[in-house]
Amino acid sequence: MSLSAPALAGSVGIPRNYATTQSSAETIAKLEQASETAQREAREGNKDNFAFVRKSLEIDHLIQRMDSGQQVAQNQIDAALQPVQVW
Repeated sequence: MSLSAPALAGSVGIPRNYATTQSSAETIAKLEQASETAQREAREGNKDNFAFVRKSLEIDHLIQRMDSGQQVAQNQIDAALQPVQVW
């Protein structure tokens, strides 16, 4: 006798994909907020640091790709949501 049941959980030890836990609209909203934060930092606190401007542009490009229906790798979304690293 064999039993079968649908598998509803993901693999143990592997985090679920960000895109599967949040809608595209939510993801885009978070990315837009991250872009605005980088722009604000560039204007207010780090005028001479191009890293904040570049981060905002990279996020905006990612949003455009998502809006056009292109596939976006999870690691790109995760990286975009991280704060700017200034050395």
